Amino acid sequence: MFLKSQISLEESLMEKSPILFGESPNWYRSLEVRPQGDYFGSLSSLYSNEVFLTFDKRWVVTRNADGLVSVVENVCLHAGGQLLSDAGTQQQHDSNIRCPLHQWLYDLEGNLLAAPKFCKSVRALPRPKFAVWNGYIIGYSLEELGALEGFGSSLGLPAGFLDAKNFSFRKEKRYDLPYPRALMKINYDDGLHVPRYHETTFGPMVDEGKYQWEFGPKDTNCSYSIQVVNVRPDLRAYVERITRKKDKPMNLGWADFHYWLEKVMPNAKTPIDKNIFAVWASIYGNGYIMPELYEGGRFLALSYLVTNDDDKSGVDNHNYVEFYVHHSVPEYLRDEALEKFIFAYEQSAREDDEICETLWAAHKRDISFKRIYHETLEAGESHFREWFLSHFMK
Repeated sequence: MFLKSQISLEESLMEKSPILFGESPNWYRSLEVRPQGDYFGSLSSLYSNEVFLTFDKRWVVTRNADGLVSVVENVCLHAGGQLLSDAGTQQQHDSNIRCPLHQWLYDLEGNLLAAPKFCKSVRALPRPKFAVWNGYIIGYSLEELGALEGFGSSLGLPAGFLDAKNFSFRKEKRYDLPYPRALMKINYDDGLHVPRYHETTFGPMVDEGKYQWEFGPKDTNCSYSIQVVNVRPDLRAYVERITRKKDKPMNLGWADFHYWLEKVMPNAKTPIDKNIFAVWASIYGNGYIMPELYEGGRFLALSYLVTNDDDKSGVDNHNYVEFYVHHSVPEYLRDEALEKFIFAYEQSAREDDEICETLWAAHKRDISFKRIYHETLEAGESHFREWFLSHFMK
């Protein structure tokens, strides 16, 4: 199990210089600020007295026996040595953090406990701005997170529908991105390709007449968009039609997962409306995280994006996804359900990768164009772009 962080969206946009959207090919190039990452994990995946190093190796994340969460810089106060070197869970023999260079000792909150051969000093490791929202540790102040008040309420979603305490953290996976991360965000907010390009994955599941959006304020440092899509009412008939068209067996991904859930948990009570197939949300500020709920809110995939400067694979951009199962799913079914959930998720994600690579093939040549939006299906992209331009353009 790993805890992690995210490099800023604006830094990712500067890594390469694609034309992402809009009328000006240079709208994103004047960015100068590099904020800290904005996601440090959830209380469901962070256990007492465990120490985690984020994947960019910038932050040490802990939660003590009393439940207090701490995020501190991974740099010793003495000579600036790296305190921890292996990203992810650290095997701790005690509840302290010791610098490997000169043995300076810190507690889990980053307070200096011992500085050999130095006089006694009350110092603490630098801490980034962060707060806990719905059980997720995010790099904003509580005041800034006030922009998320009422999150999902206009869509009829119950308060706390995303709360990490209601989910069992099961697994985290890393996916390499051979294109700039911002293209993933743009594609994520575009529902136009769902029934066509995802013919056998999202296509059978999504009711094309029931796209609904909710948007956060645009005058704050942190905003969001949420899209709700319902289950297609003619799901089985649609699946039968596309099955007859194909001359070989198909993996239907989400539809097969849906059928399996109906079989093993008939008439099960779901955390949100059972007719809701997916809640696709995105929280953006210093960077962005994407919590996705599926099948009446019983399954959560939370993705965030990281650039590793020292990665030897030659791929800089990475999408990390945490997979959760709601506590309403019986314990004896969670492992099998998780396996089927990840299979469906990855099947549609591979199709999205192909779309993003096609977008990148054009964008990297700096082709300028005037973007035409579909008012309903792509409303999230328009909101994100307008918010981004208002905050990061000179």
